[in-house]
Amino acid sequence: MNQDPFKNDQFIKSKLDEYHVEIPDIPIRTKTKRWDRFISYLGSPAKNPIEPAVSTTNRLLLVKTVPLVGAAVLTLLQVLVLI
Repeated sequence: MNQDPFKNDQFIKSKLDEYHVEIPDIPIRTKTKRWDRFISYLGSPAKNPIEPAVSTTNRLLLVKTVPLVGAAVLTLLQVLVLI
């Protein structure tokens, strides 16, 4: 379309000329390479999976004692099997 539809209508042309819009220069991001995205993924911080479990004192105590109790139970099972 090389023709301007508002060229003949002076009223519309004058109304359109009243408005001046400044368009800011937005830098166009270039597409990142797959390797760069992979390195960025590896370097991003990870969520700590234990943090909700140690947020309170009772849960912290539970996290500390469960492995000890489990080890004691396994030791007792081994002793009972050998007898």
